[in-house]
Amino acid sequence: MHSVSVIIRCRNEERFIGETLRIVGGQRFDVPFEIVVVDSGSTDRTIEIVGAFGVRLFEIPPASFTFGYALNYGIDRAQGSIICNTSAHCVPSGESWLRYLVEPILKSQADATFGRQLPVKGLNAWEEVLLQKDFPDTEDLKGRLPFSNANCAFLRSMWAEMKFDEELQSWEDYLWYLRQKDRYRFLYRPEAAVFHSHPFSVKGMVERAYRDGMACRVFERKYGIDLMQGSRPTAKAKMGVFLRDLGRYTGLFRQRGYWRHMLLIPYARFLAYRAYWKGYRAVA
Repeated sequence: MHSVSVIIRCRNEERFIGETLRIVGGQRFDVPFEIVVVDSGSTDRTIEIVGAFGVRLFEIPPASFTFGYALNYGIDRAQGSIICNTSAHCVPSGESWLRYLVEPILKSQADATFGRQLPVKGLNAWEEVLLQKDFPDTEDLKGRLPFSNANCAFLRSMWAEMKFDEELQSWEDYLWYLRQKDRYRFLYRPEAAVFHSHPFSVKGMVERAYRDGMACRVFERKYGIDLMQGSRPTAKAKMGVFLRDLGRYTGLFRQRGYWRHMLLIPYARFLAYRAYWKGYRAVA
């Protein structure tokens, strides 16, 4: 008999954590499930709000936080045979979210699943472009991410065999997928959707790009996974990617009426690309 543990990572999430816990706790699902919250040093009302819901709460020092460490910490203390990972600001879109996510595993149709991520309209126009590309409304494989810890479920036995890397600053889920994909079945479930957006800041975009660049290099150095397939992009190739990226942002911003962001596109994307390559070169 399976049971499910929902692991929710959070830090200073008083804006979303209450709504997330309310909807997760109210899921229409026949399988027993628990909610495990891992907080990494909140200084706002997050802990107070979590306490009102009677869920299991664990706290880790902010200095020890990485996505992989927080998840491993929570899963290690969870009781379910199926693990569901999400974040405090990932608000499920309905009462059947957990059932959509876990059902293929219960029916032995998949070993791991991950769901769609929807933008919060108007909160971050930049993320709307990425989420539209990475998490479409169909199961089409082309162009989308293959897995994400922001909204996923998997057999606990998979994690027991291979835990998440605790040193990576990002892409711990992508690494885990790459190392597991030849042995286990991963399934995209667009019906299992969450609303997931961060308030926009150029600083935040640059910091994420820098961490992603570092992760790409760690993949090569530590795990022998060469995402660039043996060759570094030429200046011409980098420019082509940059221009296509500008086209995606410009098209969606125009379509959705985000006119005030248009002039910022080249500047913000240039900073992000530069930060990515700085992060890549920063890993010895």
